[in-house]
This record gives sequence, C-alpha cells and structure tokens, in this order.
Amino acid sequence: MLRTARMWTGIKSSICSEQKMSSKAMDAATSTSGGVAVTDPELKSLQDKIMVKVKTMLPSSVTSDNSMVSNHSVNQWHFHNTSTKKLPVETPTLLVHGYAASSMAFHRTFPMLSKNIRDLYAIDLPGNGLSTTPEANLPKLRTNKMEFNKEYSQVKLAKSVDAGKEMDTLHNYEDYYLDKIEQWRTENHIDKFNIIGHSFGGYISFKYAIRYPEHIVDMGLISPLGMERNVYSLNNDFKKDTEYPVTQEDPSSMYYSRNFKVPSFLFNSQLNALRYLGPVGGSLTRKYIDRAYATVPGTEYGDYLYHIFYKSDKFPKTTINNFTNMFTRNLLAKDPILDNLPSVKANKVMLMYGDRDWMNGEAGFTMAQELAESHNYKPHSAVDYVRVPNAGHNLFLDNPDYFSKHIIAFLS
Repeated sequence: MLRTARMWTGIKSSICSEQKMSSKAMDAATSTSGGVAVTDPELKSLQDKIMVKVKTMLPSSVTSDNSMVSNHSVNQWHFHNTSTKKLPVETPTLLVHGYAASSMAFHRTFPMLSKNIRDLYAIDLPGNGLSTTPEANLPKLRTNKMEFNKEYSQVKLAKSVDAGKEMDTLHNYEDYYLDKIEQWRTENHIDKFNIIGHSFGGYISFKYAIRYPEHIVDMGLISPLGMERNVYSLNNDFKKDTEYPVTQEDPSSMYYSRNFKVPSFLFNSQLNALRYLGPVGGSLTRKYIDRAYATVPGTEYGDYLYHIFYKSDKFPKTTINNFTNMFTRNLLAKDPILDNLPSVKANKVMLMYGDRDWMNGEAGFTMAQELAESHNYKPHSAVDYVRVPNAGHNLFLDNPDYFSKHIIAFLS
C-alpha cells in the first residue's frame, strides 16, 4: 500500500504571534483589473507572469481569456481552439485543482490540451487562488466516536451521531464548491462537459458528477483525495460496543483506517502555521517548494506558490473550516468516494496516479475494479487506471506530456 504523506513535519512547535493585516494591506487586498474585482493584486501579477510563458507555447489557433465568472467570484481561464478542423475532443472540458492550489497547477498542460480540446477551462475553486472566499457559517459536522484498542487492530463504536442530519450538513459543505461549479456552467452556457479533478478537486469533481449527472460526459479523477471507505464514514451502520477488525491495508473495507493523525494544531491552522513561524516559516516554505516542485522549470510558479503558502496575508479560515469538516485528521473522507459508486453515471471514468504518488493508488484501482465488476463499466474503455511514470502527486507538473496525451486519448 502506498505511504500517506505527513504534512508539515518540518514545523516546530515554537510559534510566533500572528501579525494583523495592516490597513494598507487591507486596502490592497481587493483592487480591480479591467473593471473586475481582484482579490489579491500581487497574486494576479504572479499568475500573469506564469501565463506570459504559457501563451508563447499555445497553438496559433488557440485564444486565451482570463475572467471572473460565477457572479464575479470565480477566477477562470478559457482556452478556445478556433481551428475549423474537427478536434479529438469537442466537448467542453473543465480542470479542477487540488487543495491550497489553483488553476495554475495545470499551466504546463495548457498548450497540449488546448491544441486538442475545443474549449478548455480551468478555474480557481472558492477560497483558492484569485477566487473570492464567501463566508459559510455552517455548523460543525460530527462523526461517530470510534475507540481503538492499543494495538490498533480492533475498533468499536463508543458514541453515535444522527448520520442523516450530519450527512445533510456535509452536503452543505460540499455545496460551497458544487454550487459555484454549477454557476460556472450556467454562466458559460454549457450543457454537458468533461470534468478532470486533482486531489481535493478530484473529490469535489466526483461529488459534482453524482449531484449533477445530467451535465457530465466523462470524468477523470487525478490522484483523488477521499477515496477510501473507512471507519469514520457516515454511511456505516456499526452497533455500539461491538468490536470490529481494523485494516490498514484494504481501502475497499469499511473497517479501513490509518494509525496516524495530523496534529490538531496543524490540521486546524494548516498553511497559517508557516506564517506564525515568521521568517523560519518562509525558509521552510522555500525549501519545500524547491524540493516538491523541482521538475517545474523557471521560478515563476515557485514564486506563485510561495505567495499562496506563506507571503499572502492569511490562508482563509473558511477554506480550512470546510476541509476540517469534510475530512478527518487521518485525511479520510466522511462520505468516501467508494461509498458512492452506485451513483456514478459518467460515460467514462479514468483514475490516474503518479508512480511516486503518496496518495493511495490502491484505492483508485479498487474503484476501477468495482466499476468494471459491479457497475457495467468495460475495462480499458469505459473505465481505466493509469500510472504516470516519473511523477509524484502533482503528476501534470512532473510529466505534463504523458499526462496530457492520456487525458486526450481518454476524452477522444
């Protein structure tokens, strides 16, 4: 089984007091670009520096447009191929990034994908990149209290919750993102489209696809978060004080769990922990970016990430709150993808992982296998599982050509 990453292991417990945003910074936090509000002018400038290079590599038949959609709340890139020839992919296709990322995560794939896809879109999810962060004001989501034995080999239900009520709350957290994607679709006058989601964006893409199946043609899940069935799932029906065997190997089992938890402080502060550390946090951030994104040429994308991870005023509290209510400290979903396979209606489904991916690729293979065996998806045509060579979790950055070729082949 693939190892699960432990984030922020380099952060020490000594914390500096958090600096408040100055009035000057608050005034600069929202400016305008072309009459449209920009949530972070410096980040906009860093995004544009990335795209200057990208645009030089776009085919001559491709136009690019950057705008705010979904009632001026979602940052969008739209690449339209004006070629009069029939393209391999005529269906509009949306790219959805992962957690604490943005549309720029896919920038190395824009030239090849736009050459073969008539209308390619990439958006910043709410609370990410240049999109706004609407307040949510949702109640805290509760899950069943599970107690493990000392060996972590047995688990029992110690205290149950009203699963139906909590699931409704969870759906409200998911709707924070799904409603914006649906608004994006209607404002762009799109009926049906392909959706390709990475990591957290893979989870959100899957949930959109089963909530609005009438609008999805094909679905690609790229190293998705939230795949595994697990003991914390709100779909489980455990009996109180009955012991159940725990597995840390089989992500298809409702008894699956992980014998680690992200420390509570880090789980609830996330990228803000780096800011609390002052200059030490900035140094740790640079070292992480240099190591994790070593395959990305130039400094533009690294500077962009540095701003998101550390330099910007604060990582949004709403974004953190959404994540911590949808997932456990074990990084397991409270409504896992594998629990919802009967609701999949997409014509084709692809699971894709890097060969050095820290995400649980076995869970993705399980999904492909179950769709083939129990839901009438023909292997290698209606459902496929792909490993990208020489790539980690951000496989489209590590090996963009291989990634793009397989996306195009899948959607064709």
